[in-house]
Amino acid sequence: MFNRTWDLLSNRWKFFLIYMLADGPVRFGVLRRRCSGISRVTFTAYLRQLEQEGYVRRNSLSCEGLAVEYSLTTLGRSALPAVVALIEWGFAEVDE
Repeated sequence: MFNRTWDLLSNRWKFFLIYMLADGPVRFGVLRRRCSGISRVTFTAYLRQLEQEGYVRRNSLSCEGLAVEYSLTTLGRSALPAVVALIEWGFAEVDE
């Protein structure tokens, strides 16, 4: 279990993606716009890794698969308290 925790915490984009999905499902394009500073290829790779690791669920909204949204799984939601606490701690440290 420590490896799973370390993998999530050591990758800022995976960490951020979980945080961005906290309020519910988000379409790929919306997530992509919120994550400026990362290439589309890398962004897609991290989403796929999160899906393979069981944190994120991919849902096709059309039969062609052109419209896709992502949401947190039970495992992803279980990571939220730690993710949110660390992000809030970071903001508090910046404000001081």
